[in-house]
Amino acid sequence: MREALSRAVAATTGYVEVRLRRRWSTAVVFRKQRVEVATEYHAFGGVARCLVPGHGWGAVAFTDPDRAVAAVHRAHELSLETRPDRPIMLAPIPIRQMEQADQLIGDPRLVPLSEKRELLGALTGDLTGQDRRVVDSRTSYGDTVLETWLLTSEGSWLHDLRCESTLGALAVAGEDGAQERALESLVVPGGWGALGNRSGLFRQVAERAVSRLHAPPVRAGRYPVVFDPRATGALTLQGVVNFCRAPARGLEREIFPLGTRVGPECLSVGDDPTAPGLRTSLALDDEGTPTSQAMLVQNGVVVGHLHTRETAARAGAGPTGHALAPTLRSIPAARPANSYLVKGQGDFESLIADVPSGIYVADVLGLAIDGRQLSITPAVTRVIRDGQLAETVRCAPITCDLFSLFGRLDRVAGDFTWDPSAAGLHEAGPIRPVTTGAPHTRFLDLDVGPLYG
Repeated sequence: MREALSRAVAATTGYVEVRLRRRWSTAVVFRKQRVEVATEYHAFGGVARCLVPGHGWGAVAFTDPDRAVAAVHRAHELSLETRPDRPIMLAPIPIRQMEQADQLIGDPRLVPLSEKRELLGALTGDLTGQDRRVVDSRTSYGDTVLETWLLTSEGSWLHDLRCESTLGALAVAGEDGAQERALESLVVPGGWGALGNRSGLFRQVAERAVSRLHAPPVRAGRYPVVFDPRATGALTLQGVVNFCRAPARGLEREIFPLGTRVGPECLSVGDDPTAPGLRTSLALDDEGTPTSQAMLVQNGVVVGHLHTRETAARAGAGPTGHALAPTLRSIPAARPANSYLVKGQGDFESLIADVPSGIYVADVLGLAIDGRQLSITPAVTRVIRDGQLAETVRCAPITCDLFSLFGRLDRVAGDFTWDPSAAGLHEAGPIRPVTTGAPHTRFLDLDVGPLYG
């Protein structure tokens, strides 16, 4: 493959970049005990990009590796047809040549689909058999093997092979006209053999749905809210990191300018694609830039942005290694990989010890953004009473102005952990996987609306 890419990169002048990806994947979905989906998928895709000095980008997607040279020629022609208002520059990067591959504990491509279906069927039985009040469920198994080749005219080279398996479960509990739901997902890098026994995960989803059935509602009002690490990570991604991504030319969107105060001294946020053992970690980004840890917020003040080579040159900054493409044939843009909120001090108990009346939120079912308004739908909610966790309750969405949310941050615990669920950055277009990490946090005076239904 390297020889074929070398021919393509040498086919014309200017800066040339060719990225190829091959994807093998399996998906099995059960609705209750009935199979709804059972598919195997193999796809190949590539993108050739060319930048002629004094002109703009030309990019061509293709699906046949034998078309790489033709795609480069066409990308060169498209580049010549553009005349941007300002010259496009690329920030310089160290040139790296890398070969890397996950250690596969059982290649899922060699496991029959029937065996994967049997595994999910057994796990689904653990969920549906947990309690008679579980009236509906949707469970899923998926695996992906992704192989990437990247070569640039500057000499950067990457060959990468990675594998992951995913489990997901949604349980709906019902009784006496009431219905509640709970969901969970898990991503395990390393192949079929790395999954292990996950029956407990599915049983816990059923238990959470049932526990919410007759839980009393939270009275509407303003409360101190303590978020668990998973919920904190989701809030950090949407409320901070997403506004520290340098936008591509022609796709202007709101970002936090450098020097903006977005939270108190206890708020520090970064993104680290080099963190070991995570599904979204990588050595080179999709432009061939070596990845690095990027600090975005330090002691409440914005100190950096995520960059591609082009956005870094435009801002007079260094590239951060965050030029990432979500699909086989998409163009890299500045996107997070492993976003995190830096740990503070103390444990979870110290966060709730001086809260006479508040709410504890473990995970979120959803985050909805409407203009500046953020709506947080909790997954599991418990009362904090006199400094102790009390009963499980049902909670209406928690709402706040998106850009003032972290101004209400009061305390950050020291119990940092990475989230193993199948999280992703939701934006226009395909969802790109992202890992979040955080400790417990406490926010003051968040609005909880009335619970209807």
